[in-house]
Amino acid sequence: MADPYTTEIEIDAPVEDVFRHLTDPAHMIRWMGQHATLDPTPGGTFHLDINGVPVRGHYRIVDPPHRVVVTWGVAGSPDLPPGTTEVEFTLTATATGTRLRLEHRNLPDSQRPAHATGWPHFLARLHLTAAGLDPGPDPWQITSGS
Repeated sequence: MADPYTTEIEIDAPVEDVFRHLTDPAHMIRWMGQHATLDPTPGGTFHLDINGVPVRGHYRIVDPPHRVVVTWGVAGSPDLPPGTTEVEFTLTATATGTRLRLEHRNLPDSQRPAHATGWPHFLARLHLTAAGLDPGPDPWQITSGS
């Protein structure tokens, strides 16, 4: 099994505000996705539609406001079916806000490049929205019509 994909960012917002962006649907879609159905309890639903990609999973651990662990996969994907990987967000208070550490475990080699590009993109958007700024429309979002 490959090593997990890990990254960290500093966010200019309190841990409680960042945590809310991982558990509240209205806050989640400000930085990632266009629709979210979230039940932030162990075993609860974690469904997020990200630019046409139906991410499906469940919350495994919800430890407010310091840690969230969800299963992660894509409905209909043979490489990354729902529930086959796990994403852990660890939030630590700092002097200026929050350090977020992300660890995405069990990613197949075929999925690592896409996630190594995707996570920094979306975490940059989280950095802005958790700090109270508008990240603007996601440039990766698929739009229909003109």
